[in-house]
Amino acid sequence: MKIEINITKGPTSGPTTFEINMSKKQYSQPKLYIPKKNGKPTVQPGNYWYVWFLWRNPESGNLDIKFKYKKGINRQKTVKERKAVGLALVKAYETALDRGWNPITKTAAREKSTRKKATTLEKALKYAFEIKKGTKKDSTLHGYEFHLNRFLEWAKNNGYLGMDIYQFSIDNFYEFMDYIRFEYTNEITGEGISGSSVNNHKRSLSSLFTTLKNERMIPFNFIKDIPTVDSDPVNNKAFTIEELMRIKAEMQKEDPYLIPFFSFILYPVLRPMEICRLKVSDINTQNWMLNVETKTDKDSTRRIIRKLQPTIENMNLDKYPGKYNLFTPKNEPAAWDVALKSKVDHFGLRFRKIKNNLGFGREYGLYSGRHTAIMNLYNSYVDKGMGEMEILLKLMPITQHRSLAGIKNYLRQHKQSIPPDHSDLYTFDF
Repeated sequence: MKIEINITKGPTSGPTTFEINMSKKQYSQPKLYIPKKNGKPTVQPGNYWYVWFLWRNPESGNLDIKFKYKKGINRQKTVKERKAVGLALVKAYETALDRGWNPITKTAAREKSTRKKATTLEKALKYAFEIKKGTKKDSTLHGYEFHLNRFLEWAKNNGYLGMDIYQFSIDNFYEFMDYIRFEYTNEITGEGISGSSVNNHKRSLSSLFTTLKNERMIPFNFIKDIPTVDSDPVNNKAFTIEELMRIKAEMQKEDPYLIPFFSFILYPVLRPMEICRLKVSDINTQNWMLNVETKTDKDSTRRIIRKLQPTIENMNLDKYPGKYNLFTPKNEPAAWDVALKSKVDHFGLRFRKIKNNLGFGREYGLYSGRHTAIMNLYNSYVDKGMGEMEILLKLMPITQHRSLAGIKNYLRQHKQSIPPDHSDLYTFDF
């Protein structure tokens, strides 16, 4: 409730008068409607859950305009899931209403302090992206750019591209979320987008909207209050030794250049993105060291172990300028001036053909090589009789995890531990 107090001027010896104007609240508190059967919440067909609130009628002055929003609640399968999504939506609508969102005009109240002139959705987001360029790493920017371009393509196809940034509302963004969740399919693979990818789109665009808020081009970022979707992330599984040999044989037959690339995953335990950053000058064959920009270090030095040295010797690197990329589509070092993500995607597609030929599913990819290497090292240490803490301390310099908690979490995600034979522990024979 808004209260305005005006103090009228008068004689100092007389009483001071106050004039108080109390404006009425324009809306009721958003609530979650939960249908029930026999007194209990139900998810049976035809029983729809929704968030609702009342809006003050500008003609009658009464709270008699009812708004209802489902926004994907009823796609959830269980009562628990619907409650979680529904309550998150309640919070999102509370925030939007408190910050001036009008469900009739679907606009937010303009703040007097906003310093930027009204601009289109496209121009505003591109402006935000330009600001991000000065603060984010290339790998992060490529993600922002990819998600932004997909959003702008959708906005163009749906007539939102030239819309005033103030008019683009939470409802419009939910349309985009529904599109990438339920309608979009990849032209090459025919597959949809995973829940994790949907959340990544939301995260990138929310960051851009936050930049616009910080630049005072919009009053608030409603995207950050939208709940994330349920996701079942697919972790890349490790290969067995037998599967690894099958993959190498298939590479020898179909794409031999992938063997040295994959070797850089297995032996220095590098990520595909880190390999694609390597230049010829990063490889020191005198001291057998390599320099690489990793996920955690701008300049990390790794030992080139004996198992990898023959592979590097066969690449004849002394023939090429140091500025050349180590791995390229030409199957040899060369100049390759494209975005880092494009480089990773190039080798990812080549590996996909190999693993598809062998019948491996979507839970296997280039990252499976890194998991294979780490789990192989872990199991070798176990076979030597080492304890867990000793193993973790030996693995950390190899995997480049910075903390015990990090390496523990990694192993927890990927380790399938089979205990040794414990027959000698039993005190009975049955």
